Amino acid sequence: MVKRTPVKTSSITQITQKQPFGFINKLLDKFYGYKNFRSSKKFYIVLIIIGLLFLVIFKKNWFVAATVNGSPLNNLELQMRLNQDFRSQTLTQMINEKVILDEAVKNHAIVSDAEVDKKISEIETSLGGAETLDAMLTQQGQTKASIKKQIKLQLTIEKLYANTATVSAEEVANFIEQNKSQLRATDSAEQEKEAFDNLKNQKITQIFSEKFQELKTKANIQIF
Repeated sequence: MVKRTPVKTSSITQITQKQPFGFINKLLDKFYGYKNFRSSKKFYIVLIIIGLLFLVIFKKNWFVAATVNGSPLNNLELQMRLNQDFRSQTLTQMINEKVILDEAVKNHAIVSDAEVDKKISEIETSLGGAETLDAMLTQQGQTKASIKKQIKLQLTIEKLYANTATVSAEEVANFIEQNKSQLRATDSAEQEKEAFDNLKNQKITQIFSEKFQELKTKANIQIF
């Protein structure tokens, strides 16, 4: 008979403890070390630095407006210059727009995006296409977004005072007689429409100029 050497249970225990449980313990040590790192200030400092690097690489235009001979002109400097030179003019314009739009809300005269788009399409058609309008806007240093704001404001004013600005048939006839050579339309029906639109717009502009100062005086405006 061959003698078999019994394996000590203590040896088996040592092997099993040494292999899987030792590995798990190492993982736990790493986990708790990472957990402690996450709760430390260093972790948040590293996150902030990574976030700033990400912004500098992928959102450079947020920080740099332009470069001249490799030297950057930062956006903060640009904004400070704009604020210094154009703040008063731009702020006044924004206040005026807000006063008008608030009045439109009160009187249920809100202009939709669809109405603005329709007006832009009419302008594009009258000019011979969207490309012509885009070229004109580029020459004037404007964009589609800026012209949309202007049109929305214009349509809002028209909605507010369209019912007040009445035009009589007699006024239309007089306008055609006095401005016949300047009218674009050739047939009588189109001339009447063109005359009516011109007179309507003139009256709306006049009424608005009279009403606006009153609206602005009543508005609660605080400039900081």
